[in-house]
Amino acid sequence: MRKAQGTILPTLSAGASLREFRETMGERFVVIDLETTGNAPKKGDRIIQIGMVIIEEGKITERFSSFINPERDIPPFIQQLTQIDEQAVSGAPVFSQLASEIAERIKQSYFVAHNVAFDWPFLQEELNMAGISFPAPPMIDTVEMSRILFPTLESYKLNDLAQTLLIAHENPHQADSDAEVTAKLWLILLDKLKSLPLVTLQQLQRLSRDMKSDVHPIIDAIIAKKMTSLHDDRYVYYRGVALKKPADVAQKKQENTASFSEWIANASALPFRHYEHRKGQWEMMEIVHEALETSQHALIEAGTGMGKSLAYFIPSLYFARKQQKPVVISTYTLQLQQQLIERDVPLLQTIVPFSFRIALLKGKRNYLSLEKFVQFLHEQNKTYDVVLTKCQLLVWLTETETGDVDELQLSSGGQLLWPTLHMDEGKEEVEYDFFLRARKRANEADIVITNHAFLMQDLTADVPLLPSYEQLIVDEAHHLEDVASQYFGQHIDYVTIRLLLTRIGNADGDGSLFQLKKWLEKQADTAVSYVFHFQSLLGDIQLECDEWFRMIRRYALVKQTNPNVMRFRYRFQPEKEHGRSWEAIRELLWRLCHRTSELVHKVAELKMRKPSLSSLSFFADVAMLSQMMNVLRHLFESDDPMVVRWIEVDVKGAANATAVYSQPIELDSFFAEQLFAKKKSVILTSATLTMNGSFAYPLSRLGLEDFYPMCRVIPSPFHYEQQAKIMIPSDLPAISDVSLEEYAQAVAMQLLKMAERLKGKMLVLFTSHELLRMTASIVKEKNDDETLVLLAQGMQGGSAAKLTKAFQQFEQAMLFGTSSFWEGIDLLGEQLSFVVIVRLPFAPPDDPVMEAKSEYIRAKGGHPFYDLSLPQAVIRFKQGFGRLIRTKEDKGVLFVFDRRLVTASYGKYFLSSLPPVPVYEEPLEKLLQKV
Repeated sequence: MRKAQGTILPTLSAGASLREFRETMGERFVVIDLETTGNAPKKGDRIIQIGMVIIEEGKITERFSSFINPERDIPPFIQQLTQIDEQAVSGAPVFSQLASEIAERIKQSYFVAHNVAFDWPFLQEELNMAGISFPAPPMIDTVEMSRILFPTLESYKLNDLAQTLLIAHENPHQADSDAEVTAKLWLILLDKLKSLPLVTLQQLQRLSRDMKSDVHPIIDAIIAKKMTSLHDDRYVYYRGVALKKPADVAQKKQENTASFSEWIANASALPFRHYEHRKGQWEMMEIVHEALETSQHALIEAGTGMGKSLAYFIPSLYFARKQQKPVVISTYTLQLQQQLIERDVPLLQTIVPFSFRIALLKGKRNYLSLEKFVQFLHEQNKTYDVVLTKCQLLVWLTETETGDVDELQLSSGGQLLWPTLHMDEGKEEVEYDFFLRARKRANEADIVITNHAFLMQDLTADVPLLPSYEQLIVDEAHHLEDVASQYFGQHIDYVTIRLLLTRIGNADGDGSLFQLKKWLEKQADTAVSYVFHFQSLLGDIQLECDEWFRMIRRYALVKQTNPNVMRFRYRFQPEKEHGRSWEAIRELLWRLCHRTSELVHKVAELKMRKPSLSSLSFFADVAMLSQMMNVLRHLFESDDPMVVRWIEVDVKGAANATAVYSQPIELDSFFAEQLFAKKKSVILTSATLTMNGSFAYPLSRLGLEDFYPMCRVIPSPFHYEQQAKIMIPSDLPAISDVSLEEYAQAVAMQLLKMAERLKGKMLVLFTSHELLRMTASIVKEKNDDETLVLLAQGMQGGSAAKLTKAFQQFEQAMLFGTSSFWEGIDLLGEQLSFVVIVRLPFAPPDDPVMEAKSEYIRAKGGHPFYDLSLPQAVIRFKQGFGRLIRTKEDKGVLFVFDRRLVTASYGKYFLSSLPPVPVYEEPLEKLLQKV
């Protein structure tokens, strides 16, 4: 390899500031993107393409790009991602031939990249290898700046940002196109920064020294210009923080409204573009209307693609306007709530001949407490997640009408901070209370959209939280029982308590105890002696808490019988547990609760002496700690036979990585008495409610049997017999005949054979993390040339949504998922042609909740398998099948690796619960020929 001559580029003098540097370069930005053979330059990965765009005085003035010969192979995975193959780089220059030219362009400039932590170290390594010593220039990371300045966007990947911000992106994952998009993105970010109110900029300026991006001098310059401008009346101000001025809540209009019966009699289609008449949608509208008008409850299974949200929305609106009372719609997922607000409400405005109001209302913990935020803002904590969260919230408050956290895309660290920032139950804030504002909107609305968890809270509250209503639509109703079980259950884990204790800290650190000490010292107050008493008690609590969680982990693991389980659950019954270990657990818990009570007592004493201190976060933190200890005490001392309790252990995790849970065993009486008996009409709908056409399972679980509700199945408009096939390989071993390791080996080999032949995208659904991990490890090992992109839940970082987005980027990929992938993922057309269900989705045998519910059903003379396990598994199976066909153009194949589908007597219930689909059972090779 030829080396460029050794060069040392000019840099700043030791004392020069970034501001001086900025003055010498006059806002010159060099935007760079690299494509590389991998992500480890120290291990031999090299650059294969560079793109550079230069911005001066707010305009793009120059572009430069080149393929680069990496002098090594390009892995197939990279070729697939970037569409850059060996041929593209074979005649290209090596990096050293371009090094001086690249370095010359970068000097005296800001270095801008979309993830600077990747591009700069890579480029620096290549420059060093070329003999060029280059000091780090000031950096701008457009990922970080996008997170701060667009805090509500769903994704900060460059391609997603380009789509959202309407930036043309011709060749994603090619450096010239990516650099161009990053440059345009940076110009948009600069404009956004300049548009912020002065007080927000001043707060960001204070925080900017702890960001990754060197934006302090840029914000300085913007502030200098803003100081001369007039006051901006788009904002109101609360203790030095700018907020978007709230719109007045308009009063509900009294209008003459045509009846739904007249509307449906005269309408043959919905008046918007590309509408396709679906018989089932109109049938469902009439059923919903009938149930509302005649005060009946109803269960409606509405097949995929039928358009059920409009089918319940339209008659609900007519009914709400006629009765002058709201109809409440409850959903399970945030995704559906957003769809209702963003997609369906604009359509409704073109359909119904009157104006209407829709409001979204959730639990208090979804809303930001401004009081807590201002306090958080002034805490001297320079941890990156804290700084990033402060910056995001400052910008978001200039835009949000709602203060609802679901609008935000907080980092994982920011999500851990949210419990210290949300509003508290039972407490109102004097000014700008986001929850009260949401309730005012709900009180004036025709339709109130909420979620299942808040619905449970409203049904059990002493004072109703939702506006007075008598009609309720429950969408995604198959989740209602699970949400109620979690709502009435309890959960505590070591990590949560440890994070809280870390947040409290000690008298010499950054935590809330230190903030208390500083305040008292500033006042030269003798009460500072309390701080050291608190520190002593907190130290004891932390030590005993560590030991207690270790003890319950050891106690649970002794009961473990399956060596393959990665996450073990032990169901305990306090009145039946015994032995020295259990007594030691109870004794240490008593001591832990006693120390916490002592701390709470001393804290109350200080609050009485100094009432002005009560707004400090230390007091809220101690209250939260006390609440957690009360939950622990209740979990281990209560002996309610209608509650199931269990200890959950990460087998290979830390010695105290343990959680404790409880849930009620039965909720049918609750639903019967608190929901169905009190409301005139509750309509439950979902794509998956029945087994073999029967509603017996939801009727029983939800206590609806004595209410005789209307029950209807409305099939999907799709032609499944032409669009889908089910294939069952006959050459896989029966699950019960082999070990888990042998079954994982067999599954992996089948998947690899399918990937080789089908060359498409495959979603592989598992019921257990253990089998997923085993199978993924084998596939990864055999896929040594990396021609197949493997994405596996729990093995790669990121949420289900992030893994799904990554999956969409590749032509040939396999996505392994468990619970969260069985529903709610929409991959249309060629994004997904093959779904594999590895095992029929029965709950695992060690599931404590299923075990307790089964015992209860058996004691009542029922049959746990047919009354509980089988219906649950069939409904889950239907959800997995539902991933395959999402539009009338989709075609796909569902492979089921579990031969019990055709060999077991109960297999017929799975198949008869699906739409009519051709089923084939043959050796895999023959099935692949059919595909």
